Amino acid sequence: MHSVTLSTLTISSAPALGAALRNLGNQIFMPAGQRSSRSEIVVPMYRISNHTIAQEAETAAYVVSNAAERLRRLSAAYAQWDKFDAPAYFDLSKTQTAHLVKLIERVNTVHVTFFADLLLPSFQQAVNYWAQEFVPRYQQVRQQPTLGPNFAQEVQPVMVQYWQNLLTVIEQTRTILSNDVGFLATNGAQEERERWRRWWANTPVASFDSALLVELNALPTLTLSFDFPLPAYRQPDRLRRLYRNRERQLARRKRSKK
Repeated sequence: MHSVTLSTLTISSAPALGAALRNLGNQIFMPAGQRSSRSEIVVPMYRISNHTIAQEAETAAYVVSNAAERLRRLSAAYAQWDKFDAPAYFDLSKTQTAHLVKLIERVNTVHVTFFADLLLPSFQQAVNYWAQEFVPRYQQVRQQPTLGPNFAQEVQPVMVQYWQNLLTVIEQTRTILSNDVGFLATNGAQEERERWRRWWANTPVASFDSALLVELNALPTLTLSFDFPLPAYRQPDRLRRLYRNRERQLARRKRSKK
Protein backbone atom coordinates (compact mmCIF):
# COMPACT_ATOMS: atom_id res chain seq x y z
CA MET A 1 0.00 0.00 0.00
CA HIS A 2 1.04 3.59 -0.51
CA SER A 3 1.61 5.62 2.62
CA VAL A 4 1.76 9.42 2.41
CA THR A 5 3.23 10.94 5.55
CA LEU A 6 5.39 13.89 6.44
CA SER A 7 8.44 11.61 6.41
CA THR A 8 7.85 9.92 3.05
CA LEU A 9 5.89 11.13 0.04
CA THR A 10 5.84 8.58 -2.77
CA ILE A 11 6.02 9.90 -6.31
CA SER A 12 3.40 7.69 -7.92
CA SER A 13 1.76 10.07 -10.42
CA ALA A 14 2.42 13.15 -12.55
CA PRO A 15 0.86 15.46 -9.90
CA ALA A 16 3.19 13.89 -7.32
CA LEU A 17 6.21 14.57 -9.53
CA GLY A 18 4.93 18.09 -10.11
CA ALA A 19 4.82 18.62 -6.35
CA ALA A 20 8.37 17.28 -6.01
CA LEU A 21 9.63 19.65 -8.71
CA ARG A 22 8.05 22.64 -6.99
CA ASN A 23 9.46 21.63 -3.61
CA LEU A 24 12.95 20.55 -4.56
CA GLY A 25 14.45 21.64 -1.26
CA ASN A 26 12.17 19.21 0.55
CA GLN A 27 13.86 15.86 1.08
CA ILE A 28 10.70 13.87 1.81
CA PHE A 29 9.79 12.93 -1.78
CA MET A 30 10.75 9.42 -2.88
CA PRO A 31 10.18 7.59 -6.19
CA ALA A 32 7.95 4.54 -5.91
CA GLY A 33 10.12 1.45 -5.69
CA GLN A 34 13.27 3.30 -4.67
CA ARG A 35 13.73 0.97 -1.72
CA SER A 36 12.91 -2.21 -3.57
CA SER A 37 13.98 -4.11 -6.66
CA ARG A 38 12.99 -2.61 -9.99
CA SER A 39 14.01 -5.71 -11.94
CA GLU A 40 10.52 -7.22 -11.94
CA ILE A 41 8.80 -7.13 -15.32
CA VAL A 42 5.03 -6.66 -15.39
CA VAL A 43 2.84 -9.12 -17.26
CA PRO A 44 2.05 -8.30 -20.92
CA MET A 45 -1.29 -6.63 -20.15
CA TYR A 46 0.57 -3.84 -18.33
CA ARG A 47 3.50 -3.38 -20.70
CA ILE A 48 3.64 -0.09 -22.58
CA SER A 49 5.76 0.53 -25.68
CA ASN A 50 7.62 3.82 -25.98
CA HIS A 51 9.26 3.97 -29.40
CA THR A 52 7.48 7.29 -29.99
CA ILE A 53 5.20 9.52 -27.92
CA ALA A 54 2.24 8.58 -30.09
CA GLN A 55 2.96 4.87 -29.76
CA GLU A 56 3.36 5.13 -26.01
CA ALA A 57 0.03 6.96 -25.73
CA GLU A 58 -1.75 4.42 -27.92
CA THR A 59 -0.40 1.45 -25.95
CA ALA A 60 -1.06 3.22 -22.65
CA ALA A 61 -4.69 3.80 -23.61
CA TYR A 62 -5.15 0.07 -24.16
CA VAL A 63 -3.48 -0.81 -20.85
CA VAL A 64 -5.39 1.81 -18.85
CA SER A 65 -8.70 0.78 -20.40
CA ASN A 66 -8.11 -2.83 -19.33
CA ALA A 67 -7.05 -1.75 -15.84
CA ALA A 68 -10.20 0.38 -15.55
CA GLU A 69 -12.39 -2.60 -16.45
CA ARG A 70 -10.62 -4.72 -13.88
CA LEU A 71 -11.36 -2.08 -11.24
CA ARG A 72 -15.02 -2.02 -12.22
CA ARG A 73 -15.29 -5.82 -12.00
CA LEU A 74 -13.73 -5.75 -8.55
CA SER A 75 -17.10 -4.90 -7.00
CA ALA A 76 -18.43 -8.37 -7.88
CA ALA A 77 -15.16 -10.24 -7.35
CA TYR A 78 -14.33 -8.78 -3.95
CA ALA A 79 -17.08 -10.65 -2.11
CA GLN A 80 -15.77 -13.99 -3.39
CA TRP A 81 -12.55 -13.71 -1.38
CA ASP A 82 -12.43 -14.47 2.34
CA LYS A 83 -9.29 -12.35 2.36
CA PHE A 84 -8.83 -10.32 -0.80
CA ASP A 85 -5.64 -11.22 -2.66
CA ALA A 86 -4.79 -8.07 -4.62
CA PRO A 87 -1.67 -9.45 -6.39
CA ALA A 88 -3.63 -12.45 -7.66
CA TYR A 89 -6.58 -10.34 -8.80
CA PHE A 90 -4.48 -7.73 -10.61
CA ASP A 91 -1.89 -10.22 -11.95
CA LEU A 92 0.94 -8.39 -10.21
CA SER A 93 3.71 -9.37 -7.83
CA LYS A 94 3.41 -8.28 -4.21
CA THR A 95 6.01 -5.56 -4.78
CA GLN A 96 4.28 -4.28 -7.92
CA THR A 97 0.91 -4.30 -6.15
CA ALA A 98 2.35 -2.30 -3.26
CA HIS A 99 3.35 0.46 -5.68
CA LEU A 100 0.45 0.37 -8.12
CA VAL A 101 -2.59 -0.38 -5.96
CA LYS A 102 -3.93 1.29 -2.84
CA LEU A 103 -7.01 -0.36 -1.33
CA ILE A 104 -8.84 0.98 1.70
CA GLU A 105 -11.77 -0.70 3.43
CA ARG A 106 -14.09 1.84 5.04
CA VAL A 107 -17.14 1.23 7.19
CA ASN A 108 -19.48 0.40 4.33
CA THR A 109 -17.37 0.87 1.19
CA VAL A 110 -14.08 -0.07 -0.43
CA HIS A 111 -11.95 2.58 -2.13
CA VAL A 112 -9.29 1.42 -4.57
CA THR A 113 -6.72 3.53 -6.42
CA PHE A 114 -4.60 2.34 -9.34
CA PHE A 115 -1.53 4.49 -10.06
CA ALA A 116 -1.38 3.94 -13.82
CA ASP A 117 1.18 6.73 -14.41
CA LEU A 118 3.80 4.39 -12.90
CA LEU A 119 3.46 2.08 -15.91
CA LEU A 120 4.46 4.77 -18.41
CA PRO A 121 8.06 4.55 -19.68
CA SER A 122 8.03 8.35 -19.95
CA PHE A 123 7.08 8.59 -16.28
CA GLN A 124 9.83 6.18 -15.25
CA GLN A 125 12.35 8.14 -17.33
CA ALA A 126 11.33 11.48 -15.82
CA VAL A 127 11.31 10.23 -12.22
CA ASN A 128 14.62 8.40 -12.62
CA TYR A 129 16.29 11.53 -13.98
CA TRP A 130 14.73 13.61 -11.19
CA ALA A 131 16.12 11.25 -8.53
CA GLN A 132 19.48 10.36 -10.05
CA GLU A 133 20.54 13.64 -11.69
CA PHE A 134 18.26 16.61 -11.10
CA VAL A 135 18.04 16.49 -7.31
CA PRO A 136 21.71 15.60 -6.62
CA ARG A 137 22.97 18.27 -9.03
CA TYR A 138 20.64 20.88 -7.54
CA GLN A 139 21.96 20.01 -4.08
CA GLN A 140 25.48 20.55 -5.39
CA VAL A 141 24.48 24.00 -6.63
CA ARG A 142 23.20 24.88 -3.19
CA GLN A 143 26.59 23.97 -1.76
CA GLN A 144 28.57 25.49 -4.65
CA PRO A 145 26.63 28.34 -6.30
CA THR A 146 29.29 28.61 -9.04
CA LEU A 147 27.82 25.41 -10.51
CA GLY A 148 24.52 27.22 -11.15
CA PRO A 149 25.14 28.00 -14.85
CA ASN A 150 26.06 24.37 -15.57
CA PHE A 151 22.87 23.19 -13.86
CA ALA A 152 20.75 25.68 -15.80
CA GLN A 153 22.30 24.93 -19.18
CA GLU A 154 22.83 21.17 -19.01
CA VAL A 155 20.74 19.54 -16.29
CA GLN A 156 17.53 21.54 -16.19
CA PRO A 157 16.82 21.37 -19.98
CA VAL A 158 16.92 17.55 -19.85
CA MET A 159 14.46 17.54 -16.95
CA VAL A 160 12.20 19.92 -18.87
CA GLN A 161 12.26 17.63 -21.91
CA TYR A 162 11.45 14.49 -19.93
CA TRP A 163 8.70 16.32 -18.01
CA GLN A 164 7.08 17.69 -21.16
CA ASN A 165 7.28 14.29 -22.87
CA LEU A 166 5.47 12.74 -19.90
CA LEU A 167 2.71 15.34 -19.89
CA THR A 168 2.25 15.00 -23.65
CA VAL A 169 1.95 11.21 -23.39
CA ILE A 170 -0.66 11.48 -20.63
CA GLU A 171 -2.66 14.14 -22.47
CA GLN A 172 -2.67 12.11 -25.70
CA THR A 173 -3.65 8.97 -23.81
CA ARG A 174 -6.53 10.77 -22.13
CA THR A 175 -7.69 12.05 -25.53
CA ILE A 176 -7.77 8.50 -26.88
CA LEU A 177 -9.75 7.41 -23.81
CA SER A 178 -12.18 10.35 -23.91
CA ASN A 179 -15.05 8.07 -25.00
CA ASP A 180 -14.02 4.99 -23.02
CA VAL A 181 -16.85 4.26 -20.56
CA GLY A 182 -14.66 2.25 -18.20
CA PHE A 183 -12.01 4.95 -18.01
CA LEU A 184 -14.57 7.71 -17.50
CA ALA A 185 -16.16 5.74 -14.64
CA THR A 186 -12.81 5.27 -12.89
CA ASN A 187 -11.07 8.53 -13.75
CA GLY A 188 -9.27 9.50 -10.55
CA ALA A 189 -7.44 12.57 -11.86
CA GLN A 190 -9.18 15.18 -9.73
CA GLU A 191 -8.85 13.08 -6.58
CA GLU A 192 -5.12 12.61 -7.23
CA ARG A 193 -4.59 16.33 -7.84
CA GLU A 194 -6.37 17.18 -4.61
CA ARG A 195 -4.05 14.83 -2.75
CA TRP A 196 -1.12 17.08 -3.64
CA ARG A 197 -2.77 20.51 -3.57
CA ARG A 198 -1.16 21.71 -0.34
CA TRP A 199 2.28 21.56 -1.95
CA TRP A 200 1.31 24.26 -4.44
CA ALA A 201 1.05 26.75 -1.58
CA ASN A 202 4.85 26.75 -1.27
CA THR A 203 7.00 29.13 -3.29
CA PRO A 204 9.05 27.23 -5.91
CA VAL A 205 12.70 27.91 -6.73
CA ALA A 206 12.73 31.26 -8.53
CA SER A 207 15.40 30.27 -11.05
CA PHE A 208 13.58 27.20 -12.32
CA ASP A 209 12.26 27.01 -15.86
CA SER A 210 8.54 27.81 -15.81
CA ALA A 211 7.92 24.60 -17.80
CA LEU A 212 8.70 22.65 -14.63
CA LEU A 213 6.24 24.65 -12.54
CA VAL A 214 2.91 23.63 -14.06
CA GLU A 215 -0.21 24.72 -12.17
CA LEU A 216 -1.87 21.80 -10.42
CA ASN A 217 -5.23 22.09 -12.21
CA ALA A 218 -3.41 21.79 -15.54
CA LEU A 219 -1.59 18.57 -14.63
CA PRO A 220 -2.99 15.44 -16.31
CA THR A 221 -2.78 11.96 -14.81
CA LEU A 222 -4.00 8.48 -15.66
CA THR A 223 -4.58 7.58 -12.01
CA LEU A 224 -7.73 5.48 -11.59
CA SER A 225 -10.01 5.26 -8.56
CA PHE A 226 -13.19 3.34 -7.81
CA ASP A 227 -15.61 2.93 -4.88
CA PHE A 228 -17.94 0.01 -4.30
CA PRO A 229 -19.97 -1.34 -1.36
CA LEU A 230 -18.10 -3.41 1.18
CA PRO A 231 -19.71 -6.88 1.26
CA ALA A 232 -22.14 -7.02 4.16
CA TYR A 233 -20.38 -9.94 5.88
CA ARG A 234 -17.14 -7.87 5.94
CA GLN A 235 -18.67 -4.78 7.52
CA PRO A 236 -17.36 -4.57 11.11
CA ASP A 237 -20.60 -3.35 12.67
CA ARG A 238 -22.94 -5.57 10.64
CA LEU A 239 -23.65 -8.03 13.47
CA ARG A 240 -24.32 -5.16 15.86
CA ARG A 241 -26.76 -3.60 13.39
CA LEU A 242 -28.48 -6.94 12.82
CA TYR A 243 -28.81 -7.42 16.58
CA ARG A 244 -30.27 -3.91 17.03
CA ASN A 245 -32.74 -4.48 14.19
CA ARG A 246 -33.78 -7.80 15.68
CA GLU A 247 -34.32 -6.16 19.10
CA ARG A 248 -36.44 -3.41 17.51
CA GLN A 249 -38.56 -5.97 15.66
CA LEU A 250 -39.15 -7.94 18.86
CA ALA A 251 -40.06 -4.76 20.73
CA ARG A 252 -42.57 -3.77 18.04
CA ARG A 253 -44.17 -7.22 18.16
CA LYS A 254 -44.54 -7.01 21.94
CA ARG A 255 -46.14 -3.57 21.69
CA SER A 256 -48.53 -4.77 18.97
CA LYS A 257 -49.75 -7.64 21.21
CA LYS A 258 -50.70 -5.28 24.05
